[in-house]
Amino acid sequence: MVAFRPSYMNVKPGDIARDRWRDFDIILFTTLLVLMGFGTLAIWSAVGLPPLLSNNSGTFQAIFGGVGIGIMFVTASIDYRFLNTLAWPLYGFGVLSLIAVQIFGVSLGGAQNWFDFGLFLVQPSEFAKVTTLIALASFMASRGDEMKSFVNFIISGLIVALPAGLVLIGPDLGMAMVYVALWASTLLVARTRWLYIWLLVISLPLLGWIGWEFLLQDYQKTRFIVSYRPELDPLGDGFQILQARISIGAGGLWGEGLAGGSQSQLNLLTVRDSDFIFAHASGMFGFVGMLGLFLAQIIFLWRCLKVAEIARDHFGQVLAVGFTGVIFFQAFLNIGMNVGLMPVAGITLPFVSYGVSSLGANLIMVGILQSIRMHHRKLAFVRQ
Repeated sequence: MVAFRPSYMNVKPGDIARDRWRDFDIILFTTLLVLMGFGTLAIWSAVGLPPLLSNNSGTFQAIFGGVGIGIMFVTASIDYRFLNTLAWPLYGFGVLSLIAVQIFGVSLGGAQNWFDFGLFLVQPSEFAKVTTLIALASFMASRGDEMKSFVNFIISGLIVALPAGLVLIGPDLGMAMVYVALWASTLLVARTRWLYIWLLVISLPLLGWIGWEFLLQDYQKTRFIVSYRPELDPLGDGFQILQARISIGAGGLWGEGLAGGSQSQLNLLTVRDSDFIFAHASGMFGFVGMLGLFLAQIIFLWRCLKVAEIARDHFGQVLAVGFTGVIFFQAFLNIGMNVGLMPVAGITLPFVSYGVSSLGANLIMVGILQSIRMHHRKLAFVRQ
């Protein structure tokens, strides 16, 4: 009689764990460390090169980055499919946090999107971004070919629309756009009809007009126009845009050193540790340094897409593609608003800009991607 039994019955649990960690993507992790190291250095420079370990944004970014790396390893060690069973409780928690921040949160820059914990601020919309993606991936995976139904297509949009709408109430238009990008990227691998996607694309001009006429407030419209014509308000909303462009151009080929360009040293370029970190870093490292940053971002996104390619199930595939889409869109939006291609929307550059919540949420997602890689192999069976 021929019997089969799992090969793991012949090995110790520790051997199975070691086999899992052999699939850990060291290229993805190394690129992540490069981006985080680049960001920490740029933030330290942006706040004036203070003494190391002093009370400043660069030190906080390094400390929370180290904690976040630990959380990433813990997340990677847990089978990502366990998240499928918790998808809707996590989604509910994310939505409730977005509601709570409108009641108990603090307002910065005209947006009430943060909880104040004294030592640092927490932006729940960053973590709700992760829980929304998990819920959306769970829904799409559970529907399978039924995603071809127009009803399920609409439901997937509503799953994202609820937290995106709460974020927009903040108001935080930039983060709301990130949620839309999240949905759009997952549609690329959802088993839905391309007809629905093309209809959505065709309707974008109409949706844009509705948003402009009925959703955006006057100051948001003004900021949008000034983003492309900063000379209309050179001492107001256009000031930072002009200073960012000067900083990028003044960086030249090799940059002006760790202190940054003249706009940073004269404190003309503000918010340079978060929204305008790219402009400040351009002044530091110049065109060559920014090419290196672009290369690191491209390698990181490539390794994220590799996870989607080897994912065993549709749930893991949607998670990987959705996260890749979010990182790409945030990077494109942040760099675009620094160089004048995109409107100023207050979005951080992933792993580079200062932001405890952004860094923490993104590191959790990297841990989930590593988990997908580490658990993609099927159990092997040996013949007895």
